[in-house]
Amino acid sequence: MIRVRRPKVVPAILRTKGAAARKKDSDAFAGGTRAFDLDAKIYGHKSVKQPLVEAQHHKCCFCESRVTHVSSGHIEHFRPKGGVRQGPNGALKKPGYFWLAYEWTNLLFCCEVCNSRGKKNLFPLSNPAARAHGPGDDLDAERPMFVDPAHEDPGAHIGFREEYPFAVNGSPRGEATWKALGLDREELAEMRRDHLAMVKTLKRVRDGNGPDASEAAALLSRLSDEKAQWSAMVRAAVGAT
Repeated sequence: MIRVRRPKVVPAILRTKGAAARKKDSDAFAGGTRAFDLDAKIYGHKSVKQPLVEAQHHKCCFCESRVTHVSSGHIEHFRPKGGVRQGPNGALKKPGYFWLAYEWTNLLFCCEVCNSRGKKNLFPLSNPAARAHGPGDDLDAERPMFVDPAHEDPGAHIGFREEYPFAVNGSPRGEATWKALGLDREELAEMRRDHLAMVKTLKRVRDGNGPDASEAAALLSRLSDEKAQWSAMVRAAVGAT
């Protein structure tokens, strides 16, 4: 994972139709409703999705795999919209964070595997008793266990040893995040492993100061850039002594 810089400009559809849908759902909640027909045509609209895709360099916000050359990808709600689980075996509790379904600061772009097989409805808190249950509750009182790449530097919590993630300084939040998302899944590790072999070769050429050293250095710089696939792993490898 790397830091995601979400555009500051909120898409118009979220400010208009999204705001109206949120008010309707919030009024219904105040009247006792606990189930909501959340509109994917609003939060999944191309005017919402495309800015996220571009801001994230076409990469999944979690695993850093390039998505759009093989899949359309998913709009991810960091705080789950329909229901929420404290743990993978915990009960699904409804409603979820329905009032954040159209909230720009709650939206990310991710791959189908991280969204559908990993995170799903999971959103553990270190203090589950402080969980917000409606639009009047204080989100700042929550202490999410998952690292939010759009609000903090994931590198403070998740690092890489070779192709596998680990919790930096034993960070409980880093461990909770990579384990829940399956960022060590073997299919992903295999792809990273092949990529890492190329990176290591380039590093040897660069450090050898031979005729191709400058070209190898330029390639390593490109592969370490935040736009590149699996750049957090590459940065760890290139920076290693």
